[in-house]
Amino acid sequence: MFRKILSILVALFMFLPNAHSAEMVNVEYIHQYLNARWGIDLPRNPLTNPYAAANMKYLLTVVDIANEYLNGDKTTDYGNSEYATLAAADTVATNTAIDTLISVSTFTITTTPGTSSFGMIIGAAGNFTIDWGDGQSDVITDKPTGATTYSHTYTTSGEYEIKLTGRATDYSDAAVDPDSLAGLVPTFALTDMVGGSVMATNVAKISGSLGKIFPTMDDGTNPNFFGTFAMAPITEIPADLFAGIQGAPAEFMFYGTFAYAPITEIPADLFAGIQGAPAMGVFSGTFSYTAITEIPAYLFGNLTGNGAIGMFSGTFSDCANLTTVDGPLFSGTLTPAEGMFASMFSGSGITSIPENIFGELTGDGAPSMFERTFDDCPNLTTVEGPLFSGTITPAESMFNQMFRNSGITSVPENIFGNLTGDGALSMFWNTFSGCTNLTTVGGPLFSGTLTPVERMFAEMFSGSGITSVPANLFGNLTGDGAPQMFYQTFSGCANLTTVGGPLFSGTLTPAERMFYNMFVNSGITSVPENIFGNLTGDGALSMFRGAFLYCTDLTTVGGPLFSGTITPAERMFEMTFYDTAITEIPDGLFAGIQGAPAESMFDSTFYDTDITEIPADLFAGIQGAPAVWMFGGTFRDCAQLQSVPENLFAGIQGAPAVGMFYQTFYRSGITEIPDGLFAGIQGAPAIRMFEATFYNCAQLQSIPENLFGNISGPAASSMFGNTFSSCTSLTGPSARINGQYLYEIWPNGSNMYTYTGSTGLSDYAQIPNQWK
Repeated sequence: MFRKILSILVALFMFLPNAHSAEMVNVEYIHQYLNARWGIDLPRNPLTNPYAAANMKYLLTVVDIANEYLNGDKTTDYGNSEYATLAAADTVATNTAIDTLISVSTFTITTTPGTSSFGMIIGAAGNFTIDWGDGQSDVITDKPTGATTYSHTYTTSGEYEIKLTGRATDYSDAAVDPDSLAGLVPTFALTDMVGGSVMATNVAKISGSLGKIFPTMDDGTNPNFFGTFAMAPITEIPADLFAGIQGAPAEFMFYGTFAYAPITEIPADLFAGIQGAPAMGVFSGTFSYTAITEIPAYLFGNLTGNGAIGMFSGTFSDCANLTTVDGPLFSGTLTPAEGMFASMFSGSGITSIPENIFGELTGDGAPSMFERTFDDCPNLTTVEGPLFSGTITPAESMFNQMFRNSGITSVPENIFGNLTGDGALSMFWNTFSGCTNLTTVGGPLFSGTLTPVERMFAEMFSGSGITSVPANLFGNLTGDGAPQMFYQTFSGCANLTTVGGPLFSGTLTPAERMFYNMFVNSGITSVPENIFGNLTGDGALSMFRGAFLYCTDLTTVGGPLFSGTITPAERMFEMTFYDTAITEIPDGLFAGIQGAPAESMFDSTFYDTDITEIPADLFAGIQGAPAVWMFGGTFRDCAQLQSVPENLFAGIQGAPAVGMFYQTFYRSGITEIPDGLFAGIQGAPAIRMFEATFYNCAQLQSIPENLFGNISGPAASSMFGNTFSSCTSLTGPSARINGQYLYEIWPNGSNMYTYTGSTGLSDYAQIPNQWK
């Protein structure tokens, strides 16, 4: 571009008229002055003796070209006619004419006292002059694009005014790696000459316009100010700092521009020239860790079109003094983009969020677009919804950790606006987790209908202070359920006592670990009927595993747990009510379970609860052959449980399975075992099939004959291992089948110790050591 300008200059000078003696000025002097004053060499008229006098038109033409050279614009107003006469053969007047007519944009840096050295990086092409403030200057001519460091060491430490003048002619178009920012060439940045880092800690004040020195090019290309004032101890931003910059921004244009600087205020029109489609990372970290207290509305001007990746990522993160945000932040309509508002206010001091702060968003949602936006904002108490107008579709991790560890006290209904379509992976993961001041949640959280996706609501309110959950909080969910979609949603919510049901409308099919640990360690006191809505289809692995685990205040459970019908699945109700305070199991609690048994499906379901009895029809829908570990620890440590219904396992018919009744009534309070409890179990023994079934049942009085009457065949390891160990109240004979003791039927049984410590049995003395 510069070579082109020179060729134009030569052409112009070739057609200048010859000088007349009445209007003579010294040509050589003019050119020497231009060089000394601004460091530029302009070609002389080749048709005129370079050392001869020239007329006033020559002077004005040179001024015109110099202005275009330095500023990109020709002089359009030469003032009054005095220049033609005053300048003639008068060097002082010539200087005045040139200085008056050539106006060069200047950006000034005032250093802190005691400055001994200073440096700056210029990445743009062009011609620049750096006046270091001590009488020394660097004249930079025909600089190509690419980062070049210019530094200066002062003979005496002090406070200096450093002035940068000139004009950029081109900016680097090097490819930038968005993950590492490798390849990003800052247009202009300050550098600490002592530490060698791209930052300056000895800047007291800045003034003037960088935008006029590094303006928007004619083709719309814009500069970037990547980290320009990062860590600089400036407290004010000049209102016209970016004047001269207009149009669509460049990638990473204001990335970390003022990060860590102690500025307290942002000029309302700082980015007034920015309009059009955004660029990747354009405002990423721009004001992070600054001392600003408020953000003016429409700070980011008129942005319209497709959003860009990370465009507001961390813009105001960790601005601890920031309390007030006026919205919306920009005019225009944007489509979502990945990480668009990620961590935008994370760690800031904001106290409230206005409705529609993010303006109008329309189109397909984008991954992580609101991830951690208000994360760790302890002073944030009020949120008005919706957060944006328009309709967007879900995307992966869309609201991931959005308000995590913030101070919000309530969540308004439909805070997430209108969401319709296929849900997305982890889209609400940890959204409100750790919000200990959050007590009230309005439902539904969004309008529209969503289909579930894996980990959709995982840990959404984990560790928050909510006290109740409204019915249909999760809106209308329809379609195939998804793995871990409600994983630990309300885990650790110690103040949560009331839950309205169902939790969602619509019909879902089961999915693996669907409600896994959903209310674990929460303070709920009762579970409403049909809390899990309408579930229909094949059951899924661990789908209710630990749903109410360690809810020590839970005393009441309504049944059934869900409407609809599902088939059994492996570990389906494993630890569902483990270590709760429920005193009663309602009739029909598992009424919707219909089908053949599945492995470990009731493993530790009511472990360590306060139930006193078991409904006879609790497992009525389970029909078929035993499954391994299916009732492992189901009623273990139920110290208040005294009786067991005779037909509790009536639907279980067939050959024994490994560990099928392992620790089922371990350390419970039962006093008797009904005849025929295991009547449907028939066939050859299985490993550990009745291991510790009644272990340490200290109130158990006797063992009915033929309790295991249909078991026959070769012994299996630990088939009756510790079955009645530590049953200290047992009297009468040990277990028999048709009058014959178990140890007589299987004399070579290994790892039995069936009656260890049960010394009250009438035949205890004759029981072989391996059985006691």
